[in-house]
Amino acid sequence: MKLSSPQDYSIEVSSDGKYRLSSAGSVCTFSKPASTGKLAKLYTIADAGRLIYVGIAEQSMSSRLSYGFRANGKGGYHGYKWKGLRHRLSLTVWTATENNAPVTVRVLETVEAEVAFLCRELSNQWPAYQHEIHFHQSSSVHRKAAGVIYAHAIQRRGKPAG
Repeated sequence: MKLSSPQDYSIEVSSDGKYRLSSAGSVCTFSKPASTGKLAKLYTIADAGRLIYVGIAEQSMSSRLSYGFRANGKGGYHGYKWKGLRHRLSLTVWTATENNAPVTVRVLETVEAEVAFLCRELSNQWPAYQHEIHFHQSSSVHRKAAGVIYAHAIQRRGKPAG
């Protein structure tokens, strides 16, 4: 498995539940591959160098985030637990390939679980706003990818994206 280059953004959620995305200090929108639908993506949210959430999306990131902010409990989903935070957070989006083809959601779910577990192991806490993890048997490939992703999330330490 080969991880893509990380796509780094800063995100701020306003009191009306909408978000502002920025990169390199300028307001922006998502670019490919984050803006691509039907492509498995893993994303992390960090707060001042502390991983607070790791998630998976198959739709565009703007659609995934909008859904997480709009959710109000109907059907049992209340949305992101971190949607009430009103300061700048670091958002990183990752994709991966295997044999020159995009990996499946299941592969990234495996990495997602390993990132959350690595957070628990190294910080003594699960990501603070995590609400579910999909567990699948992992290999050293998944754990190595998780190490790269976790290290990137905690090294950003609130730096502006870009």
